[in-house]
Amino acid sequence: MTNTQALQQAYALLAPYSDKQRWEFNNNLVHLRFITRYIPKTAGILDVGCGIGILDMALALLGYKVAGIDKYVFKDNNSFSIDDINGLRRIWDAQGLAIQPQDILRDDIAERYGAVISIATIEHQKDPKKFLENIQRAVRPGGLVYIATPNLSHLLNRVRFCFGRSPLSAHLKQWFARGEDFAGHWREYTLAELAGMMRWLDFEIIAARNLQSLRPRVTAASPRSWYVNFFRLCAYALPGARDTNIIIARKKETYGK
Repeated sequence: MTNTQALQQAYALLAPYSDKQRWEFNNNLVHLRFITRYIPKTAGILDVGCGIGILDMALALLGYKVAGIDKYVFKDNNSFSIDDINGLRRIWDAQGLAIQPQDILRDDIAERYGAVISIATIEHQKDPKKFLENIQRAVRPGGLVYIATPNLSHLLNRVRFCFGRSPLSAHLKQWFARGEDFAGHWREYTLAELAGMMRWLDFEIIAARNLQSLRPRVTAASPRSWYVNFFRLCAYALPGARDTNIIIARKKETYGK
């Protein structure tokens, strides 16, 4: 089974819960390709902030042993539009997928896994150091960590900034209204910043990539989508201007010694 086939089947198995997330298909496929390239199937994987488990389902179909944790998907009025969590649980159970309402910042998950992945989660953290330290504790010495996050300096953000607009203005009203309870993007990072945080915690960087996960669409339907897709296309030509940053790092065998 190819990565594309596994992801297509994962969306089908998780339907109708996955229907509203089909726009993320290419994003998930980018991550799936990197995870399967660097992480062996013998490594048990923990997915931190796994959502409804689309990527985890695809990995399981490819022969990986995966567990997921996400404290938000189990809450009422969650951002995943899941009203029937029991129906979703039945799908997970039928496919042998273990997803639990745990919190990497509070629950003890020390050194259980050969790899930890976390996609589009670190930007939601008020304390990224604590978040990465707890991920570091969850993976065994010599194990791998895969972190992916939106790129603060992607091309469209650069253009917005040149015209006096904040790259994070879409989150400001929610942040202003909710204060400490805000659950959106506290801080996005450049690739160098993400790599720097990993090195400060003594991770060994295996790979650092700036990628375009949202492909430009030639069938744009409105003036706004025309310019968004134009800059997505142009981002391929400029170093560091694509929309997603990815770090693959190794926890050193000597960690804690």
